Amino acid sequence: MKRSELFFNFILIPVDIAMIVVAFISAYYFRIKMEVIYIWPFDQYIKFVLIMLPLWIIIFFLAGLYNYEKRKRPLDEFASIVLGVSSCIMLMVAWIFLSRTIFFSRLVIIYAWLFSLIFITFGRLFVRYVQIFLYRWGIGVHKVIILGNGEASELMMKEIQSNKQLGYKLIGIVNTKKEVNIKQNSKTLGDIESLEKITSSRDVDDVILTDSSIPEKQIVSIIDICHDKKIIFKQIPNLFQVQTANINIASLATIPIIEYRITPLEGWGRIIKRISDIIGSIVGIVIFSPLMIITAILIKFDSKGPIFYKNERVGESGKRFFVYKFRSMKIDCCTGNMYGGSNAEKYESKLIQEKSERSGPVYKVLHDPRRTKIGRFIEKTSIDEIPQFFNVFMGHMSIVGPRPHQPREVANYKSWHRKVLRIKPGISGMAQISGRSDLDFDDEARLDIYYIENWSLWLDAKIMIKTPLAVFKPRKAV
Repeated sequence: MKRSELFFNFILIPVDIAMIVVAFISAYYFRIKMEVIYIWPFDQYIKFVLIMLPLWIIIFFLAGLYNYEKRKRPLDEFASIVLGVSSCIMLMVAWIFLSRTIFFSRLVIIYAWLFSLIFITFGRLFVRYVQIFLYRWGIGVHKVIILGNGEASELMMKEIQSNKQLGYKLIGIVNTKKEVNIKQNSKTLGDIESLEKITSSRDVDDVILTDSSIPEKQIVSIIDICHDKKIIFKQIPNLFQVQTANINIASLATIPIIEYRITPLEGWGRIIKRISDIIGSIVGIVIFSPLMIITAILIKFDSKGPIFYKNERVGESGKRFFVYKFRSMKIDCCTGNMYGGSNAEKYESKLIQEKSERSGPVYKVLHDPRRTKIGRFIEKTSIDEIPQFFNVFMGHMSIVGPRPHQPREVANYKSWHRKVLRIKPGISGMAQISGRSDLDFDDEARLDIYYIENWSLWLDAKIMIKTPLAVFKPRKAV
């Protein structure tokens, strides 16, 4: 999902809240124009409405009004609005009667129901029209490659080109058959064997497979290419489509279509995880600030050099960033142009060849002679990684996720290893609670890929609960 879509889906909540409040205010003033026996003062009335607002949003979630995965048609969305608003009004009425509250005129509730339907529908239509308007300027538009030939491909191409409000822009078609029959207003980009090269040289958001005759093995290869490049893979389904946990069945205009999700960590999952990361990083910085101050003092007394060490790592989608750590090595042994430079890198390469205890692209030097006295302790207890809460706050990392690795390590990844780059790296993760650096990298990657494909808030919570236990569990000397 594009960031603009996340924004428009998220903005529906404050828009709905505003429309609900406006609806109840309108109902109040509409009613007081008529002769009434008793009515609450406005401040008491609006306080009651604000208290009930969280209930409305919860009901709207349950009614599917914030489901980003399935964009509803206007009539279907209005039906959900009617269901959601009616459910909320009935619960409010039930609360009024059960609590025996001396309430104002019951007609206010009826007016509030009617005005809520009107204003919420209007608010959502306004948001939708703003989104469609921005499509004209290319904002939020999905850039699409159609993979396949024949009638299905031509129908898909026609829908995209004729229906601009869908938010799709056709980049071109990739052939899957030798005998091609494509209309002249399309642009042939190449054949299926060159898909990886095509997607690397162009800004692509979606790849839509329209050819149902492609072997399953080749489809898996296509999905891997798309997921590695953070491209959404969609497919027109056939009658024998296998159901999986990470697919979403929707439609593009009148055409049924399947979207293969990289991870459940999309849409609201991404928003909720980011919010929890911001809150968690602030809490972590506050809680560990005394320990960080003590560690900083000890590092300064123990050896010359800066307190913090910035090391370049590879994050989500291959983006590079600097991870913050407490310095645990002698300054002339730290790699990077700001520290020991090429001499430190040569020394590290020698140590990796002689003392690395891990197989695969990621190294771990046993009994590392570069460590300072305090550095050996803070590395063993993972205190050196506490400053990474600042990386989380800035958005480079998440509290839970695959560990970030250095560019030269990532360069030696196998193709399936690169799946760990599909989400933000984390301070802790499945591998850290299952063996930390004592695991082979292949095992670490498998655990991280499992996390990516099966993410949930509950899984994050379990990992965070188990992390302190893993930190204090004895492991090999460093």
